[in-house]
Amino acid sequence: MFKEYGELSTKLYEHTKPVGYSIDGDIEYYYEKLKNLTGRVLEAGVGTGRMLIPFIKNGITIDGVDISAKMLAQCKINMKKYNVTADLYEQDLITLSLPHKYDAIIMPTGSFCLLPREHAQEVLALFYNHLNVDGKIIIDLEMPSHFEEGVVGTSSFPISNDTGILLSGVNGKIDWREQKISSISKYELIENGEVIKTELSNFTLYWYGIFEFEMRLALLGYKNIEYEVGYGNGQSEIITFTAFKANADS
Repeated sequence: MFKEYGELSTKLYEHTKPVGYSIDGDIEYYYEKLKNLTGRVLEAGVGTGRMLIPFIKNGITIDGVDISAKMLAQCKINMKKYNVTADLYEQDLITLSLPHKYDAIIMPTGSFCLLPREHAQEVLALFYNHLNVDGKIIIDLEMPSHFEEGVVGTSSFPISNDTGILLSGVNGKIDWREQKISSISKYELIENGEVIKTELSNFTLYWYGIFEFEMRLALLGYKNIEYEVGYGNGQSEIITFTAFKANADS
């Protein structure tokens, strides 16, 4: 019934957040964290290459992984446009299995919070297994600070003179016990005043307390766990965790 990151949501994401578009300074923040690394980096939830492509252009060796075939297809189009190459993998992070080890694994923009809570620890463990010794994860977490139950909204986005996307959404209830919120979105592709394609998405976002997430990481063996709010400049409420894979002797 529902489709996450399908054709229309990918098209809208590409339109509103193109390659190089920085969300509250996230590209600049992550680049500072990665620029001195000499090994490979992995972006989990790479999407259309908004962040990956600028990093490649600035000399970072980075791979991308995503569950959405549509997002990866657009990412390949964008890489060709910008004349860059990278290894891309279509995989579910719950069963992540890649041929490389990484100096860093990043997951920006709160995408981690879209993973089912019951699989969060599995994914963090798989990240750990894919890191080199002293490698690090950098993960954004999002809190439902501005979420309002039952809110209904509609927005329109012109794509060309004849086409556009109409986005309608309704928020569900806040589940305080399970620490999750959900919303249903309807994407309608409009051409010359007629709806020619429709896509429905049901997004569930899970949130984590700061100490809860620190404990999750510590239980898996991560060390030097730190977090920052708002990419260090206070422009957003994103909480970014950094943690390292320790040497076996430490």
